[in-house]
Amino acid sequence: MKTGILTSGAMLVMLAFGSHANASPVRINFSAAFGSGYVDLTLAPDPDASSNYQPTYSESDAASNISPPLSPYDPAGAQHITGASGMFSSGGGDVAITGIIATSPGVAPPGELLPKSFSWLVADGNPHSYDDLFYANGSPLVCPPVGPTPYTFYGGFLDIFGVMFALDNGDVLGLWSDGLVPANAFGPGTPGEAGVTYGLSLFTAAAGGGYAEGPSQFAGVTASVPEPDSIWLFGAGMLGLFAWRRSAESRRASRSV
Repeated sequence: MKTGILTSGAMLVMLAFGSHANASPVRINFSAAFGSGYVDLTLAPDPDASSNYQPTYSESDAASNISPPLSPYDPAGAQHITGASGMFSSGGGDVAITGIIATSPGVAPPGELLPKSFSWLVADGNPHSYDDLFYANGSPLVCPPVGPTPYTFYGGFLDIFGVMFALDNGDVLGLWSDGLVPANAFGPGTPGEAGVTYGLSLFTAAAGGGYAEGPSQFAGVTASVPEPDSIWLFGAGMLGLFAWRRSAESRRASRSV
């Protein structure tokens, strides 16, 4: 009887808040030298996420200036970022984050095989990569670790391409993970210590259309996902209590046989 009550209580907690948690956005707090803020991400499954994605590099294609088609897969563990809302604060004041810049198929650098969601945002004639992917368990290696400029770091809830946020003043904010890096990985004087570090860039809306490059920080940006809501800690506690009670009653039953 007591076991049934505990089971029912735990299930009620999970049912009462399960749909809320599944629909709840993931919040990221971030801070760079030129600004800080927060953003709530709306996520959706990525049906193309697969361990079949392996970043590769072809020296012959690179020498011939050939870019292979993007991979049919995204990296394993990826989720699509489908929406965003929040606030970015800088010396110019507060600006609302109103959404994301949707991905569109990009052209990879010559010789590189990159994820299906790989895209470019062009500012001042220069391309800036993004893929709008989120990794709850940390991003894997997404770039070929070979070639003339190999990049071997990975990790963080974004990958090194990152996400582009739309701001309500027409500007765009790019956030990405540099991965788990050693101290001074990008040279002496680069902000940030050993560990997972992030980067942030601001692209301002140009008068004639398009974007201009604004302030940017390649490394040393902090970004974190807050702890789960207390209700989920309560729900986990209920489940733990149920498991303990069930174990205790099983031990008593075995001793009475």
